Amino acid sequence: MAAKGNKPLISEEARQRAIYRETSFRYTAETEKRHELLFAPYDISFPVFRVLSYLALNGGGATPSQIADELMILRQSMTNILDALEKRGLIGREIDPSDRRRIRVKLLPEGEALSVELLALEDSFLVKMGKYISDDERQTYRALEKKMYNAKVSALGDILREREEKK
Repeated sequence: MAAKGNKPLISEEARQRAIYRETSFRYTAETEKRHELLFAPYDISFPVFRVLSYLALNGGGATPSQIADELMILRQSMTNILDALEKRGLIGREIDPSDRRRIRVKLLPEGEALSVELLALEDSFLVKMGKYISDDERQTYRALEKKMYNAKVSALGDILREREEKK
């Protein structure tokens, strides 16, 4: 991470952890970029794909806040995504019959068709990707990924509790 010849401002152990973090973020960003390339002919960004996918996999629609929270997308970004999808005729907004104060977002027929096509394209990509790793490697990766996620949640919880105790 430090330029050649420059001395890092932190210990070597902390530097290695920072390199791991940056590598992890880079992999996430590269995954997003690969999906952007995959969906480029459809003029669909990765966050938009995630919203379409969420709606397709959770038939019956959802509120904008449910989608934003589930996909960890900022609510303002969600509003912009939904506005763009509505403008393209892919989704519709309707009043929730069980609570007239809430709006539900649903895929329209064109949005359903596009979602099915995009999910099939992604599935094809995942099948091709699967040729490069074994089922055991995939299961090991998923188990480690879950373990890392849980460790991050626990560590952040510890830090936030410690911060509160200092107040």
